[in-house]
Amino acid sequence: MKWKLLIALLILALMTAGCAEKNQESGSSGSAQASGSGIQDTQERSNSESGVPIDSVVFSRTGALLTLKDEVEILEIRISSDNNPVASLGIEKTEAQVFVAFDWNPETRYKFEVITGSGTSSALEVYAPEKPALKEEYTIELEDVTPGPIEKTSTNIKGVTKFSPDNSYLAIGTHGGALKLIEVATGEKVWEKQLVKGISDARIADIEFSEDSKRLIVGEESPDAYIYCFDLNGTELWKFGASEDLGSDLKYMPAMKKIKIDSNGNIYVAASRACGYIGEKYKYLGRVYSFDPEGNMRWKFPETELMDSGVTWIDSTPDGEYAAFGTTCFTKADKWQDGTVHVLNGNTGEEHWSYKIPPIEPFFDYSAIWYSTQITPDGEQVITMTSDGRAFLFNNSRIIETGVPEITWQQNISTPIVVSGVPIYGSANYAYIVNDTLIFSIGSTFSKDKNKDAPFEHPNGNSLFAYDYDGNLLWKWRLDGYAGECARNDRYLVIPIAQNLVTEDRSVHGVYVFDVSKSGGASSRLSQIYGTEGITVSVDISSDGRYIAALEAPARLDDGTVLGEYRVHILT
Repeated sequence: MKWKLLIALLILALMTAGCAEKNQESGSSGSAQASGSGIQDTQERSNSESGVPIDSVVFSRTGALLTLKDEVEILEIRISSDNNPVASLGIEKTEAQVFVAFDWNPETRYKFEVITGSGTSSALEVYAPEKPALKEEYTIELEDVTPGPIEKTSTNIKGVTKFSPDNSYLAIGTHGGALKLIEVATGEKVWEKQLVKGISDARIADIEFSEDSKRLIVGEESPDAYIYCFDLNGTELWKFGASEDLGSDLKYMPAMKKIKIDSNGNIYVAASRACGYIGEKYKYLGRVYSFDPEGNMRWKFPETELMDSGVTWIDSTPDGEYAAFGTTCFTKADKWQDGTVHVLNGNTGEEHWSYKIPPIEPFFDYSAIWYSTQITPDGEQVITMTSDGRAFLFNNSRIIETGVPEITWQQNISTPIVVSGVPIYGSANYAYIVNDTLIFSIGSTFSKDKNKDAPFEHPNGNSLFAYDYDGNLLWKWRLDGYAGECARNDRYLVIPIAQNLVTEDRSVHGVYVFDVSKSGGASSRLSQIYGTEGITVSVDISSDGRYIAALEAPARLDDGTVLGEYRVHILT
């Protein structure tokens, strides 16, 4: 009986080993488990010996990037889930990598099949991750710069990045006044121009492409404060300088601060100059211009004089019916009042209405609107922020109808509080409209006592706050660093993060991507993070959502150590 028992145990052991071997073979021929990183390594899990195995699958925001073990002529890529076709893409090129655009669902199993020109195929089944990956495609090195001290955001090295609407090109404006046009697919430089030469602190201030992607509008901060129009060959079509209006010197240069283009190709520009202290007042000058696509002046506001407040931001409706901006100053302006929202007729430059936002006393005797005045595409609503931490909504349609400017609602997000006898506030910087969500960005914490630093961060400093049109808070997120101007499309909000002046946490530098279309709180909307050693000062996202450009700038620590490099990261 013992030998019969031994034989039975031996047969059972052989059967178990065979099942384990079969399971291992099955696993190596087409299945990879979901990963939080978004990257699935195949480890040669090919279903065909004759086809070239798939090396990896990277799930991005708008699809998946397939990398093969070797370069091969790819005829077609097919994607299915549960035997149901999801997407198919004809390639007919010899490639080692191919991107397939499709909408995928988290933690769902997909089968990728590569059909070659010779008729062979390789397949891989993988689970989509919980969140997409953010992968660096290449970097673009920029000129040598002298890093600013990391203790002040105002001394940061700056730059501008802008994708063309057709997603073919990336324009880069640098701190040293250079303009580069890059072919996105290859990273190759199409052309480069040095617009500002030999002048310290002169730079490219803003860039916009025309809607057809055939023209490039560029604004300078320089002694001349030119706005240029170039074609894609780099030919200058026209230019206009604001220095004759605003004045100029090497210390206080005028700037074409912000450019907006409507669907008809008409251009709106916020031009401003900080003039420094004149007597006891810090003086600004400002003016708004509008040009047609050929560079002819349509109107300027004011028509016959300059504003004694600065204008650093402008927005318009796509049809050009309205243009909106706010004014800023560090003291009370004498005539063109600080902290005033202006809404103009976009075709004529005539003012529809204005509203002066009073300061928060006793902390401030002025109000300042920097980079936040936005108007909804339909012209119905206007939002803005004052630097003292307040957000506002105006019903533009109702004001136009009644002729009575009034605030619809106000949110005191990061207004002054007193801590250990020191009044601190979170500086309100940017406002954005993404579909039906109003997003307000709060920056660094500052003390109103010039002799004392902020003892700690304002509770709402360095944060995002999202509201609906009724003023209900939808979600908020602590960024832990200084948020520069964000980029957005219909779905994503991409935020560049620089230094935290209070906590001095260097690990927060980088790019944060929020998927505003998702439901739930901020953590469920935070889609991706990409860290940089230096501070990230500018970002843009292509209209199709596939590419992100992140401009990293170096910053100098107290001991002389320099963090980061001056370069642009191209991410997918």
